[in-house]
Amino acid sequence: MSLPPIPPSPAVFLDFDGTLVGFADAPDAIEVDPDLVDLLGRLRGRTDGALAVVTGRRVDEIDRFLKPLVLPVAGLHGIERRSHEDAEILSLPSSEQVRRLRDRLQTMSILGDGVNLEDKGSGLAVHYRLAPHAEADVKAALRDAVSDLEELHLIEGKMVVEAKRSDVNKGVAIADFMELPDFRNRIPVFLGDDVTDEDGFHLVDRLGGVTVKVGDGPSHARYRLANHQAVLDWLDRITKSETSIVP
Repeated sequence: MSLPPIPPSPAVFLDFDGTLVGFADAPDAIEVDPDLVDLLGRLRGRTDGALAVVTGRRVDEIDRFLKPLVLPVAGLHGIERRSHEDAEILSLPSSEQVRRLRDRLQTMSILGDGVNLEDKGSGLAVHYRLAPHAEADVKAALRDAVSDLEELHLIEGKMVVEAKRSDVNKGVAIADFMELPDFRNRIPVFLGDDVTDEDGFHLVDRLGGVTVKVGDGPSHARYRLANHQAVLDWLDRITKSETSIVP
């Protein structure tokens, strides 16, 4: 498959885990390529600031991994937002239904032995990367736990099931970014690796942009890169291209 094209005047949106970094047994155990911060800094310059991370992680986690670089970020699939490097982090309030689900999950027997609950404040995630045999039990338990919580929606990702607000997703987050001055009137480019990125792919396709699925699996994206290292190589080529990509 040919490499994804780079449109003139792009606005680049990047997922984090599985797209810019590889996976690890625990969310905090990922290894960040030492050259990633420099690469993203150069990419920000090439796009004239139209670069954002759109992730399931908290904004402050991304800041910690990319320190000292500070980028626009949509965290927790868009529940948290920072519109530019000098802006404060805005967050939608946690709902009572998230608190009810948290209480339910903490009493469930599925937790432990490699199955871990991650409390994201405005959402929850149950990871089973260390216990892949528990996949069916985890999914069944989560479906049962949210069956009467109409404000919440389950997303089944790579070795994780996330519960989040039904009105928040990466497509909504990207659409909101596209209304900001640094991103407005540009062509969106979105790279992601998981089911949670599909809302973003649909939105970017509707806007006539470029969608790139990272790794295997079915996807609505039009293009594909093999893994996060292929993403870094592709982004590096963009920063070194002699062809102007800014207005």
